[in-house]
Amino acid sequence: MGYIIDLTLILCGVFGSPGNLSRSGAQSVINNFDNSSLKTSIHDDISSFIRTVPKFEYYDNDVVMAKIIDLISRNCDPPSGNATYKWLT
Repeated sequence: MGYIIDLTLILCGVFGSPGNLSRSGAQSVINNFDNSSLKTSIHDDISSFIRTVPKFEYYDNDVVMAKIIDLISRNCDPPSGNATYKWLT
């Protein structure tokens, strides 16, 4: 879950950047996310989710997918011409 959410939020930052993004700009987006409190918060939320959902519910992919969608939608703005992302500000 964490890898999927991390990658999605990094891609939101890369493709949400106005103008053409250089390699160093993309690396900066990755570094900013990797060192952010948002990443820590998301991973804490995932750990809490895993501890609180009974094991038998993991076999229902909808439970996990719903959590992934929730975390992404709360932390990645919808696409727009000049999107700003919480973890980049």
